Amino acid sequence: MPHSLQLGCIADDYTGATDLASMLVRQGLQVVQLFGLEILRAEFSANLREALSESDAIVVSLKTRSIPAAAACSMSLEALRALQEIGCTQFFFKYCSTFDSTAEGNIGPVAEALASELKQNHVWYCPAFPENGRTVYCGHLFVGGELLHESGMQNHPLNPMSDSNLVRVLQAQCRGRVGRVSVSPAVNVSYSDATEDIQNWIVDAVSEDDLKAVASAAQQHVLLTGGSAMGAYWASVTQGNTRHHRSPAATAPQDSSLPGASSQDSATFEPPGTVATHRSDLSQSPSLRETCTLVLAGSCSTATRKQIAYFERHVGPVKELEVLRAAQGKVEFDAVVAEVLQWCGDCQHYAALVASGARMEQVRGAADALGAQRAAELTEALFAAIAKGLAELGLRRMIVAGGETSGAVINALGIDAVRIGVEIAPGVPWVHSLREPSVALALKSGNFGGDAFFETAIGCDGAAVFSREVPR
Repeated sequence: MPHSLQLGCIADDYTGATDLASMLVRQGLQVVQLFGLEILRAEFSANLREALSESDAIVVSLKTRSIPAAAACSMSLEALRALQEIGCTQFFFKYCSTFDSTAEGNIGPVAEALASELKQNHVWYCPAFPENGRTVYCGHLFVGGELLHESGMQNHPLNPMSDSNLVRVLQAQCRGRVGRVSVSPAVNVSYSDATEDIQNWIVDAVSEDDLKAVASAAQQHVLLTGGSAMGAYWASVTQGNTRHHRSPAATAPQDSSLPGASSQDSATFEPPGTVATHRSDLSQSPSLRETCTLVLAGSCSTATRKQIAYFERHVGPVKELEVLRAAQGKVEFDAVVAEVLQWCGDCQHYAALVASGARMEQVRGAADALGAQRAAELTEALFAAIAKGLAELGLRRMIVAGGETSGAVINALGIDAVRIGVEIAPGVPWVHSLREPSVALALKSGNFGGDAFFETAIGCDGAAVFSREVPR
């Protein structure tokens, strides 16, 4: 393994890992993203060895956000030790910029376990992602200018966030004491000068400059934790002298609903060979067969529901997933999957979307009837079966919304490693599987992206969005 491969990252869900990988690529790093622990336990393939030999950072994607804390710690420690064996010497623990967790964890327990393993006495936590509207001020997390517990995250089915005070949230999870580092020159206090009786620090950040200051102050840390923006700035500081000097991946045309985007540019962008962008323009052209894109939306976040509504108005048809019907037994489960696959086949010449949470009453109905956990597990199982069926039918471009849904789809497709391609929106790139058959995927955290995200993603040529040729 090359001496330049120093940064090892561990993410608590699949979309979060892709978010981080995309942000690292934006900084000019070459990145390989791995899914799950099995690939770390097995002998690396020739393709993966080649990819790692050219990489500056590895991102290990785990599904540890909503499992028992003990299991999350065990899996994270196994990933850490594997990264150490590969040669990584600095480590970043990535979690969601909305700090998705409960009183039991898993952010605090995992961070403390990693710190103990690395013999680091203090841990900094910085989930801020100002570009996506996530800021931390006086220890309170804001989403788009609203306090976290008023942003819609209080309704999250698995990790409802009912408190915006991250010091309180984290203290409930941690054995050690929790304190706060303010947005001020105090952030530049050296790590060794930290108060000895406080082990965990929530770090304020409301701007990109704040993140740069935190990254500089944490330059000598062996472990840092936070959102993808923090990871990217830290990497730019700690890896700046050792990384491969290659150009970052290209960036997709901006979503017109994102800050700073031009609605005129978004409206006129239409690369040759892409699907029609308005339902009135839909045509069953055989030339689009190879570039057909299906959207699998398992998130019920406010952002994703807006994106689904926009898609249905401007892009293509939407089919609601019949979760309650699938719960009636294997026969009905299989029937629901078969009907969705048939519907997708009918839509093979243009973009279409399958959603489990387009309407909140649909989500609440399933949760009330089945229980939130059972409803979530059944939804994941349905999307996994649908994704596998679509791949068997030859589909090679999928957009997946929702962290748990993305994990289910990746596992169902047997994808264990990807290279990072063009960034569609901040923190959401297209990725390309290393194994054949090659699959292009966009894995979107439920809360990310503007209303036109799916349209923007479909406007990217999935066969040519990658900054360098994928090894065969």
